[in-house]
Amino acid sequence: MTETTDETSADPATVLLVDDNRDWLTLVVQRLREEAPDFDVRAANSVDGALDRLTDDVECVVSDYYMPGRTGIELLAAVREDRPDLPFLLFTGAGNEGLASSALSAGADDYIVKTSVAESAAALTTRVRTAVDKHRTERALAESEARYRTLVENVRDAIFVARDGGVVLVNDAATTLTGYDRAALLAGDIVETVVHPDDRVRVRDALDLSAPQSLDIRIRTRNGETRHCILDVDHVVDDGLPGSIGVLRDITAQVHHQRRLERERDTKEAIREILVRQSSRVEVAEAFCRYIGSDPDTAVAWVGERTAGGGLDPLAVEGDGSYLRAAGVLDADAAARRDSTEPSLTAFREGGTAVRTVGAEASRPGTPDADSDRRWVEAASAAGIETAVAVSLRHGGVDYGVLGVYRRGDDDDRERRRLEELAETLGYALSTAESREALVADEVVRVRLSVRDDGAGVLAVGDALGRDAELVVHTVLPRGDSERYFVTVRGATEAAVTDALASLDGVTPGGVAAEDEVVRAQFDTAAPSLGTAIADAGGVLHRVVVADGEATVVVDLPRRRPAGPFVEALAAGFDSVVMTARNHRSVESDIGASVLAGLTDRQRESLEVAYRTGYFERPKRRSAAEVAEAIGVSRSTFTQHLRAAQRKVFAELFDGEPGDA
Repeated sequence: MTETTDETSADPATVLLVDDNRDWLTLVVQRLREEAPDFDVRAANSVDGALDRLTDDVECVVSDYYMPGRTGIELLAAVREDRPDLPFLLFTGAGNEGLASSALSAGADDYIVKTSVAESAAALTTRVRTAVDKHRTERALAESEARYRTLVENVRDAIFVARDGGVVLVNDAATTLTGYDRAALLAGDIVETVVHPDDRVRVRDALDLSAPQSLDIRIRTRNGETRHCILDVDHVVDDGLPGSIGVLRDITAQVHHQRRLERERDTKEAIREILVRQSSRVEVAEAFCRYIGSDPDTAVAWVGERTAGGGLDPLAVEGDGSYLRAAGVLDADAAARRDSTEPSLTAFREGGTAVRTVGAEASRPGTPDADSDRRWVEAASAAGIETAVAVSLRHGGVDYGVLGVYRRGDDDDRERRRLEELAETLGYALSTAESREALVADEVVRVRLSVRDDGAGVLAVGDALGRDAELVVHTVLPRGDSERYFVTVRGATEAAVTDALASLDGVTPGGVAAEDEVVRAQFDTAAPSLGTAIADAGGVLHRVVVADGEATVVVDLPRRRPAGPFVEALAAGFDSVVMTARNHRSVESDIGASVLAGLTDRQRESLEVAYRTGYFERPKRRSAAEVAEAIGVSRSTFTQHLRAAQRKVFAELFDGEPGDA
């Protein structure tokens, strides 16, 4: 405060001195200028004269009380109308203490007893300087507080100032964030009112400490919502008293985004493990349901597969599956499946995604009015289910059934999108598992197709070889955006095959070698790829023969898979696809099927490519490094898979059981 007074006193102060005694006024003004050369002293002989000279730069008025016409008190009243905070001192005669008291009550800042000129000038210098400094300090403080409040109110973060256990200031952002009005925040214990119960002790400790603190905390808004915030606390001295200033920054969106990223990462890792470790349709469905059901908000997660009669049977259920029976999902007849709004039945019937909020369904006017609707809504309510999301399971044009997830809590768009992504992956996994099962099934549906498309992959190779050549595909390996084919060609020379492969865009030649009456070749093709299309549609490629501009394709389908949707899915990628034969085929249980059941995809791939490329012949037509390059793995990885596959084959041959390797 002292430093501020000295600095303000260094500036000239304009003083208006008012007295009807001209001689006395002249002497006092002269003496005052000598006593205080930093004062700019102006004089007036009447109230009217004083008002005329009262400009904006005047910082203090000193007036006599007794003047003709209007008194000093009347001048005070006139000054206060326009300049309510302007310092005003009143001259009084000796013995007029009562008058001085009235002057102070009327709003005067001080009074001076009029004595000799010298004494009056000395007293006047001290009192004026004090009044001006006080006014300047108060004005600077007010301007500073105004700037501070403007700054605080325009900051987007919530700000509060606490002192002696109470809050003395909050900004508008604090009321917006918390939902409480300013009066509620100022009246109560802000920690008790706003801070999450689990974080209150930490916040109180931070407010009590003298060092700055930064905390991750949660707050509870007036409507019960939890928000995540960063609280920065610092300690200040306000009006000489210690206090704390807190800044709350809402980071809820960032926290949710980070959690969503972590959940997506965990989801991808969990799904990768499922796809790697599970082989059968049941195992895949159970693993997906277990993963979804690990969320504590999930009451029931299930995968229903289409029955021969067009209904739904549970392939896997996680949680309290009694809801499915109570809601009539599992035993729904054709009429119920056609009309019900139950989410799983709706998604199964219409495809896509069905979302239902149980409370909304129960409260809609006039609904549910059908028995099937009442049944599922009541069953869901009894099971504590609040939201249901069901997604149809399709892959490669084939309908596998439905994924149904029944949750406690409100509908969430992000959760819905996540389930849709999971359903898409699950459809692919079921397709792959079903194809794998078809390799060792006791009965399959064998389909013979005629495929024509001169510009597509292996068909383009056949066309380039000419009508006299016959190309037989033995093995197809996926290679990211392309496929690697291992084929034999009859009716063409090694040079002709080499030239044909080199002439095609989208085809990358590999090894070409003549052997007896055939040419063995390896090449990569870009999409559209016949092998990929067959696998995506759920088929197992048995044989492909390309001759005379046409590919004859033999595919095995799982017994339960209808051939029509498979052919339609394949036809979407090629100019002409015609099914020429279809029959059920019984597969004898032999060592081949048994061994295939025990091999992983990589083991089977390593064993077959090694055989097709002459690795087992003497002398070897391909080295281990060359076979490894052909299947896109390192030499050590290839030999590891190959040895594991060989151990399983030998174990089946000699022990009757696949090996554990």
